[in-house]
Amino acid sequence: DGTSFPVEYRLKPQIIRGKISGAVITFMDITDRKKAEDRIKYLSYHDPVTGLYNQTYMYEELNRMDVERNLPFSVIVGDINGLKLTNDIFGHEAGDILLKKISQAITRSCRADDIIARVGGDEFTILLPNTSGEDVVGLIERIHNEVNKEEYQAIKGSISLGTATKMDINEDLKEVLKVAEEEM
Repeated sequence: DGTSFPVEYRLKPQIIRGKISGAVITFMDITDRKKAEDRIKYLSYHDPVTGLYNQTYMYEELNRMDVERNLPFSVIVGDINGLKLTNDIFGHEAGDILLKKISQAITRSCRADDIIARVGGDEFTILLPNTSGEDVVGLIERIHNEVNKEEYQAIKGSISLGTATKMDINEDLKEVLKVAEEEM
């Protein structure tokens, strides 16, 4: 029907009297294998609950983006308030729903190129290249406003945020992350 799909092929030359006279090629549809490989690749860089990037991806991007042209480079670290209590009272399914809602609120607040990662159970990191400390203040306000709108089973969304900005290429970006965590 003209539809394309991934295949694996094997080629076996046909030799008659020492000369190649043709070949037999066999094709095998590997659509299911490719889907499984793509899923594994996706999960190696994404959080399965929220769909956000995970800690592995965030640290790779942190190293890649730590260049002078991205200065000022701001980071935001966040911690969802009350997620453990939500899990304890209503169960992990309810906690996951609240986690997804808050993740979506954070995503709505950020720019498309910002790197948002879930780096722990209730912890997030946002990488903001070419973003000054003054610009981050407005972003934090947007995040708080969006998160405060979220609610699930009478649990109101709430998040603690801290930020820091790298202004000089000689600053260690991991130290900037620590400052943001302390501010949180």
